[in-house]
Amino acid sequence: MKKAMQKTIFTVLLIILLIFSGCADRKNDLAVVQLTEEISITEIEENVFVVTHSFPWPGNSLFLVLDKENILWIDTPYTPEATARVLDWIEAEIGQDYSITEINTGFHIDNLGGNQELIKRNIPIYGSSLTGELLEKQSRITMSKMMNWLKGAQNAKYRAVYSDFQFFRPTRTFDINEDQRLTVGSEEVIIHYPGPTHTYDNLVVYVPGRELLFGGCMILSSDADKVGFAEDGNLQEWAKSLLKLEERFESIRIVIPGHGNPGSSALIEHTKDVVDAALSD
Repeated sequence: MKKAMQKTIFTVLLIILLIFSGCADRKNDLAVVQLTEEISITEIEENVFVVTHSFPWPGNSLFLVLDKENILWIDTPYTPEATARVLDWIEAEIGQDYSITEINTGFHIDNLGGNQELIKRNIPIYGSSLTGELLEKQSRITMSKMMNWLKGAQNAKYRAVYSDFQFFRPTRTFDINEDQRLTVGSEEVIIHYPGPTHTYDNLVVYVPGRELLFGGCMILSSDADKVGFAEDGNLQEWAKSLLKLEERFESIRIVIPGHGNPGSSALIEHTKDVVDAALSD
C-alpha cells in the first residue's frame, strides 16, 4: 500500500514537472520567421509581431492583428522594398482581406522609410505635422550624417540606397501636442507625445486593451548603454519626458523599443538611467 502511494505521488509530481517544463518552453520559444537575410518577423505573443529590419542597423517596427479584419502597424522597415516584403508575407500568411492602419512615430528613416510602399497600396499613415515639417527641413542633414557612418566596401549597398532616398510624409497628420485616440477594429489606440526625447517629434503608441507600449527610439533596450545618435533631439528634456510618459500610462505590461528586444516597463527606467549618464559625461 505504501509503495503504491509513493508511486502515485511520484507519477503526479512527474506529470506536474512535465506540464510546467512544457509551459516554460512555449514561453521562451518565440516564433521567428527569417523572411530575408535582413528581415525577421517575431511573434512575441499571440497576434503581436515585431519586424526587425537590419539595414545595416537592426530597427524594429510592430504590427498587431487586432481582429479578423484589422491590422495596426507602427513604424516601418527602412525601405519601401523591405516594407513590400512584409506586406506580401502578411497577405500570404495572415490574409489578404485585412485593413491596415500605419502610424509613424518620428521622421527618421527607421520610422517611415517604407511610407512610399504603404501609399502605393492605399494604406492610411498617421503621423504628426511636426514629423512632416522635420522631413522637409532636417532629413537631408540627418541622412548625410548617416552616410558618413557607412564608409567602406562592405557598406556599398546601403550607400546606394540611402544616397538619394526619397521620403514620403504621413498622409493623415495631427497636432503633436494633442493625444490621438483611434479606434482600429474594436480596439482603442492612443498616440501620445510626452515631449522632446531622441528627436523632437518622437511619439509613443499605447494599446490599452493589451497594456502594450510601442516606445520606438524614445525607449532603449536593456542592453543599450549609450543613447546613440541624439543630435536631432534634446538630452536635457528626454528624462523629463519619460517621467511624463510614466504618469500618462500607469499600466504597461510590455514595451517595444525602436532597437533591440522588447521588455517590461523597466525599459523606461533603464532609458532614464542611460540618458542621465550621458548628461553627466
